[in-house]
Formats: sequence, C-alpha cells, structure tokens
Amino acid sequence: MSLLQKIQDLEDVLKKEQLTVDDLVAAISSEIACNSYLVSAEGKILSYSLAGSNSDKNADLALKLEFKQRVGFVFQTVANLPLEANFLENDNSFAPNTHMAIVPIHHLTSTAGHLLLTKKAQQFSEEELILAEASSLIAGIYLYEKANENNSDSQHNNIEMVLESLSFSEIKAIHSVFTELNGLEGFLVASKIADRIGISRSVIVNAMRKLESAGIVNSRSLGIKGTYIKIKNSSFLEALKLKVR
Repeated sequence: MSLLQKIQDLEDVLKKEQLTVDDLVAAISSEIACNSYLVSAEGKILSYSLAGSNSDKNADLALKLEFKQRVGFVFQTVANLPLEANFLENDNSFAPNTHMAIVPIHHLTSTAGHLLLTKKAQQFSEEELILAEASSLIAGIYLYEKANENNSDSQHNNIEMVLESLSFSEIKAIHSVFTELNGLEGFLVASKIADRIGISRSVIVNAMRKLESAGIVNSRSLGIKGTYIKIKNSSFLEALKLKVR
C-alpha cells in the first residue's frame, strides 16, 4: 500500500460515525505497525493500542512522572529515541531495544497533547515518521472537535440551570429586556420596561445579575442614560423563546 493510501485511510477514520478515541488510536497503530499512545496536554494517557494485540487494556496505565515531565517539553517530533527503561507505571511488558517517536499534537499556538509510538527491535522508517506526523494532525482535529462538543454541552447545561433559577416574573422581565434590545447589544432603561410590563425594577435588576453571573450577558450602568447590555451567549435567546411559549 502506498504512503498516500495510508494517509487517506487515516483521514477516513475521522469520517466514521460515533468515532471513539480508541478507534482513532487503533487505526494509527495499525497503519504504522507500532504501539500507539495518545497523551493529553496534562500527560494523561487518553487511549492506547498495542500492535497485533487483542488483549484487554489496563485502565490504570499511566506515564511515569519523570517521563511525563520530559514529554511536556517536546515541541517538535523526536524520532527513534532508544528507551533504556519502561516509561509506564504499573506495566511489566517493557522489552529491551525499544525505540520511541514522540510527536506533538499542535492546536493553533499551543500543544494539545502528544502521540507516543514505540517499536521493538527496529527503528521507525522515514515513511512511518511521515505517517506519524499525519496522525498527529488527525488526532489534533479529533481533540479539537471533542473539546468543542464538550464546550457546547457545558454551555447548554449552564443555560438550562440559569433558566431554572429564574422566577416567572424574572423570565417575563428578561424577555422584555431582550425584545427591547432588538439585537445582541444596546441601551435600555429598566424602570421604563418595568412600568410597561407591570413589575418592579428590582425584578429586572435581579434577573440581569443572575445572567451576568452565569456569563450570559455583560452590563454597564450609564446613570440616568440607562444600562448598556451585551449578550455574550446568543444560544440563550433561543432557549428563552422556548421557555416563554
């Protein structure tokens, strides 16, 4: 199989529905024919795959502290590093004459983690190192997408918690406030809105404080001119519309 085909096979892994980190690491291990370990920026082993092995994984597998600290300072690929001792805690499978490639996984200006690849009794070829570099790019895309998913879930949960904390009057108040804004930012006078919808100004103030504490809005008092409000999380508007139906 050509190098191009192997890279394309790795890229196809990202198209798999319900892709797991185990699927990704197993594909890398298979294409390069080596043991593969995907390590987070904090030095935690997220998943690993042993070439030619179908044995159960050890859930407690972890990097030794000294090795973890060294890996954290690797910012470009280190190839064919001879290992003189086991780099893993709680593992007795280390074999002499093992070589490692350490490949950073970059995201923008930061390092999102590392791929650790090992082979016994032979070094990594130039083609395998090219595959390792391609694998790090694919792993970076996977980690970035997962981070976005987690962030989206967190934001959704935050919105739900805020809405549950609001009273009926407060929901009515902020709905009127956002309707008055007619956009994501603008100026308003809370007392005028309160008079128009028949509630006290304090209801609006308390509701906006809850939203600001949750990071949904920013507000700044301008004295007699009113209050400047900017909505930071537009998803809240959609959730609010569903709530007031």
